[in-house]
Amino acid sequence: MGYAVMLLIVFLCHEVSSISILPHKHQTISLLKFKNTLTIDPSADTYYCPKPYPKRSSWNTSRDCCSWDGVVCDDITGHVIELDLSCSNLTGTIDSNSSLFQLSHLQRLDLSFNNFSNSHISPEFGKFSSLKHLHLSNSNFSGQIPSEISHLSKLHSLRLSSMFYFYDLRLTTHDFKSLLQNLTQLRELDLRLYGIIPESIFHLPNLETLDLSDNDHLNGYFPKTKWNSSASLIELDLSRVNFSCNLPESLGYHLTSLRSLDLEYCNLRGPIPESLSNLTRIEYLYLSGNSLNGTIPPGMLSLPSLKSISLSFNHLSGPLEDFKSNSLISIDLESNQLQGHLPNSIQNLVNLTSLDLSFNNFSGFVDVSFFSNFKQLSSLGLSYNNISLTNDNKVTLPESLHWLELAACEVKELEFLRSAKKLQQLDLSNNKIEGRIPDWAWSNWMSSLQDLNMSHNMLSSVDSIPLQSLLTIDLRSNLLQDDEESNSEFQSNFRKAALMGYGSGLCIGISIVYFMMSTGKPIWFARIIVELEHKIMMRRRKKQRRQRNCRRRNNH
Repeated sequence: MGYAVMLLIVFLCHEVSSISILPHKHQTISLLKFKNTLTIDPSADTYYCPKPYPKRSSWNTSRDCCSWDGVVCDDITGHVIELDLSCSNLTGTIDSNSSLFQLSHLQRLDLSFNNFSNSHISPEFGKFSSLKHLHLSNSNFSGQIPSEISHLSKLHSLRLSSMFYFYDLRLTTHDFKSLLQNLTQLRELDLRLYGIIPESIFHLPNLETLDLSDNDHLNGYFPKTKWNSSASLIELDLSRVNFSCNLPESLGYHLTSLRSLDLEYCNLRGPIPESLSNLTRIEYLYLSGNSLNGTIPPGMLSLPSLKSISLSFNHLSGPLEDFKSNSLISIDLESNQLQGHLPNSIQNLVNLTSLDLSFNNFSGFVDVSFFSNFKQLSSLGLSYNNISLTNDNKVTLPESLHWLELAACEVKELEFLRSAKKLQQLDLSNNKIEGRIPDWAWSNWMSSLQDLNMSHNMLSSVDSIPLQSLLTIDLRSNLLQDDEESNSEFQSNFRKAALMGYGSGLCIGISIVYFMMSTGKPIWFARIIVELEHKIMMRRRKKQRRQRNCRRRNNH
């Protein structure tokens, strides 16, 4: 009996070995053919990739294809079940005759962050019947998404979006409805659409991530009552989708698993629902750029897991209640009509890296020591409130600061900035700063400062302006003397700045460097209007946020 069992084991091992050798040979040929249809572009932009490198460089016949970078095989059958060529600097096209489609047992395929030359996605992708993960985002595919994608009924994750507007993938409303009907196992959906969001998208039973952001031609409606099985949603990003309606109360009752909610620039109006205070797992809450009004529900500022909240550019009013979410690292309430004194509870948020309360109606005296607990503070904005900044305790803001906006804050001196040696953007306009900018300030900021606005003060002289990294300088409406020597020195520095900006790729057309005096001359460059600065800043913040989200997903 024991001898018979041994023979059976030997026979099975031999059969499994024979089975696995055969697919290895065919798969090796298919992979090498696929490799030869694409080239590596070493100059490709891999900024969004955590670890970019050309994986296919390791592919050669001296090694088993299952040991190649980016290739994973089934331990028993030897079939290639995963192919990850993301961030591989690939360029070329994948047509319907590609040997890629001979890898019929694939369960995971990731070709994201490459350059497929504005080509179309082949309908052959719909024949990977075992596929669970298909990631083609940010790879310069364009055109119509083939309806055959809806045949991939086992898909858990589908990513087809692009950060780059000139490479648009489109999906018709009919095909999208078919996709939703067939792909019932979807947990993650990230793509671009046109038309109207079918309400059925919120009813996918296993959906955890839904990203339809930056769909400028997409309109949507929230479910008014039940969101059905959307309780599984962890991340919902519908930013820049046009809803033109109120936020429904049902959102806070049915999406209780949410960790990230982004509804920026969705044309939302009305008050923020009190029910959002039920989102006890939420970490990132973004509602900026809408027409929301009323007060901020106090419960939102007490959410236990909240790390980042952005409610800027709305019409919110009333006092700011106490913050009880000690996990907060970023607060953006810019451009509302909030009023009253700053709550002392802000000082307890010791992990804070960003605080922007600019363009509100906050009032009272605020001492620099109010921010002394924020050892990691990177950006602070208090501009254009009714705040008077004092420094009775003679303290300094933290060295970690990169971005500081204190316009119209009754600032009278610069001593509180002695430790801030990493400043990149500094706005102290419309204050009461007299005399000259001290030498220690230029010394501290020489290699970091890019934007400086000290217009509308009472500066009487500027001895020198070291322009190692500066892109914009605004010293309008001061008491500066317009003498020939200072003009000559500045003109020399201007030329140097333009050359440095051009050489480092920082120019847009030419370097944006300008210097304006109270006399109105010399005016070296046209005035950069506040609205343009705002648009640039908002785009920068949005880009940074998308980079962070993208890196987070790639790391998963």
